[in-house]
Amino acid sequence: MSLSPLGCEQAKRVGGYFSSLRSATRPFRLYTSHLKRSLETAQAITHHVGVAATIDTGLAEICLGAWEGLTPEEIDARFDGAYQLWRQQPSQVIIPGAESLEAFRGRVRRAFATMLARHPDDEALVVVSHGGVIASVLADCLEADYDQVLRRLVLDNASISAVECRPHPHHILWVNGTAHLVT
Repeated sequence: MSLSPLGCEQAKRVGGYFSSLRSATRPFRLYTSHLKRSLETAQAITHHVGVAATIDTGLAEICLGAWEGLTPEEIDARFDGAYQLWRQQPSQVIIPGAESLEAFRGRVRRAFATMLARHPDDEALVVVSHGGVIASVLADCLEADYDQVLRRLVLDNASISAVECRPHPHHILWVNGTAHLVT
């Protein structure tokens, strides 16, 4: 799925945000999921800041198997209301052909550990990804239940969340920042 006209505008604003930040802060590296909407957002950031994006498939959203491409209404109709349960407790739902929540969270942890190991402390990392990935990282930072974090956080498209990863333990600086999207 490509970005909508609104999504394109939001991606440009995210790029503008990082452009203004680049001159005021330490150098950064840009990572992105290989999925199309993340790639397009990363390209908008690259356009503004001149930092090439590194694609990392470990940053992809959870694979939803038989649910891929379906609306919530279609999922509920075909799978006996399973979407509503998934919204409340994703760990309690087994989706045919999907990546398990445990495998997904392990993949995300490995991707972030690899990124952190590659870069010195003075480099910031900008990661363009997806809501489930962000919720997974935040749940780990909080040592909290993923179901609760996913259910309780609002993670808008094109929002920015910030986590300070060094020193350990990680610190969440902010979640779902959207001021850069306001005209």
